[in-house]
Amino acid sequence: MPNINKKNVNQAEEQLELAYKDLIAFGKLFLPDDFMRSETPPFHYEMADAIDDIEVKQLGIILPRGHGKTVLTKASIIKDFVFCPKDDMHFYAWVSATQKLSVGNMDYIKHHLEFNDSIRYFFGNLKGRKWTEEDIELTNGCKLISKSNVAGIRGGAKLHKRYDLIILDDFEHEANTITPDARAKNANLVTAVVYPALEPHTGRLRVNGTPVHYDSFINNLINNYQKAIKGGEKFSWKVITYKAILPDGTPLWPSFFSKEKLDEKKKFYLDSGQSQKFYQEYMMEVQSEEDSVWNRNHIKHWQGYYENEDGFNYIYVDGEKFPCNTFIGCDPATDIDTKTSDFSVIMAIAIDPNNKLYVLEYERHRSIPTVGSRDNKGEMIGKKGVVDYIMDMHEKYRCVSSTVEDVAMNRSIFQSLNERRRIENKFNVGVIPEKPGGMNKRNRIYSGLSGRFSTGNVYLRENMFDLTNEIITFGPKMSHDDTIETLYYAQLHAFPPNMKQNESKKGWYKPKKRSKSWVVA
Repeated sequence: MPNINKKNVNQAEEQLELAYKDLIAFGKLFLPDDFMRSETPPFHYEMADAIDDIEVKQLGIILPRGHGKTVLTKASIIKDFVFCPKDDMHFYAWVSATQKLSVGNMDYIKHHLEFNDSIRYFFGNLKGRKWTEEDIELTNGCKLISKSNVAGIRGGAKLHKRYDLIILDDFEHEANTITPDARAKNANLVTAVVYPALEPHTGRLRVNGTPVHYDSFINNLINNYQKAIKGGEKFSWKVITYKAILPDGTPLWPSFFSKEKLDEKKKFYLDSGQSQKFYQEYMMEVQSEEDSVWNRNHIKHWQGYYENEDGFNYIYVDGEKFPCNTFIGCDPATDIDTKTSDFSVIMAIAIDPNNKLYVLEYERHRSIPTVGSRDNKGEMIGKKGVVDYIMDMHEKYRCVSSTVEDVAMNRSIFQSLNERRRIENKFNVGVIPEKPGGMNKRNRIYSGLSGRFSTGNVYLRENMFDLTNEIITFGPKMSHDDTIETLYYAQLHAFPPNMKQNESKKGWYKPKKRSKSWVVA
């Protein structure tokens, strides 16, 4: 805050008081290059409050790449150090994934403590006698060590004092989670080295990261936290975790990672043959390749369109015209927990005479109603419901039937479908209730789809990211299986059209049934 004079000293004091109480305010006042680039999203305030709360002993901040974890960590260390009285020095450790990151993080801290004009104006020269790339000591007694591996903090406590705070910042990466032994070592270091190194009653542990493996420490932390929350149990960690795209389809940080920007990233990963990486880096969904049943080689893409001509369905693929039968599958969600529930998915597919399956489109939403609300003119108000999507797809694609999962929670869907069919006189909309049966869900999906995938007869649109991800990560450890289960239901009662090509191979016709003759030769 340069150029402060007697006229604005009161204002400066007010700002300083606010910065002392609020990490975001501190960042905007002293680190504007990092904190004023875009509008501060709500989840940053949630992070800041948790970081500032000394009563939170174990904090997990598990977010997508580039969503501010490290920036807030840097700001919090500087804030704690500059406001620390001399008789209450802080002793912190910061562990990063690599030596390069470790040095870079320490350089950031040192630079602002040494050269930031606003910090120097209010707090003076804080550069202490030790000022290296791994270890610094401030004039007020605060100390920070920065390491590139967890084991490096062992024995780091000095002056007969344990650590007040240890930060593990993206300490897991693909190299140190590649084997079961390596993953077990990470977990053991956290519990057997890091945790005991903290001050027994006041020490705090913070883990920042993004899951890199389904069996990583961070991913297990997320899973255990979500299980505890669902079961109404207490959890020893405070966990803040979000996906880059919220359940309602909007970006978590719209001013910095807009929908368009996230779509660009999706396209990059897809074009690079690494679509699962988008889900790992931005949607917090990981699956090990060894546990995946299918891979991207089992998926083909198609470009073209659907059309109804003279009462028959056709699909145009790569300039060729094929007759097809169309079907709908539906897997409605059975609960409405907006953070952890499954998605309701409604999908339309086409089957050509060669039994090739083309996914035409699908709708995937969390927490949608059975039926959407309409005004007195019959116009939709707000969200569509499951029944609305089914009826609309039937109308659009002239579908043979819809297969809908039949469990107790979904009975209202069948009642509403029957009511809509009666009111609109559309009894041609066929509905097949399908009970899941006794087989394990993923075994059921595998049994129903393995034949189609093994013969390479499943075609998707290139932008069907959710379905693509669920196919190539299908296995025991996958996060969601709603979309691939809907594909299973859509094809369950599907069959190819009874149509033949004419002699010119340019047209199609439906063979006439030959009548039996009563004349015996």
